[in-house]
Amino acid sequence: ESSFKKYYIKIMKSIFNNFLIIFLLLSCSKPDLNVFEGKGVFLDDLKGKWIVFNYWADWCPPCIKEIPELNNLQSNFSKDLKVFLINFDMLEGEELKQQLEKFNVQVDSLLTDPSVIYNWIIPENLPVTFIVNRKGELEYTLAGPQTEEEIIKLLSL
Repeated sequence: ESSFKKYYIKIMKSIFNNFLIIFLLLSCSKPDLNVFEGKGVFLDDLKGKWIVFNYWADWCPPCIKEIPELNNLQSNFSKDLKVFLINFDMLEGEELKQQLEKFNVQVDSLLTDPSVIYNWIIPENLPVTFIVNRKGELEYTLAGPQTEEEIIKLLSL
């Protein structure tokens, strides 16, 4: 074989091995957000969508009142946004499952607190909603209960 052909084969093997290593590293990376009873979420997969993060608790009547609104928002605008609930008391396991069922939560509930990623401060008064824009930047912080209609207007959907 010619030295050029040997060199070419060597280069191609090296490129293939590099792509394989990159693929394996990417496929082994940890998700940014852990979803209760669901797959992890990579924030890069949500680029181009609004992300609505809502902190709630079972002892907060306005929080419970807005859950159907957030369910509807996710259901009606799933192409444009993703809604996540975060239990303020950071419940997990059976306790969280019971509350999600009791209040008919139909959106994903996070086990990862996104405040760690976005560096926002969670107020002590609930409910509070943080909305991240399509570029992945915090755009709005909304105190108090929200309605589907209010968020649709705010995001111009």
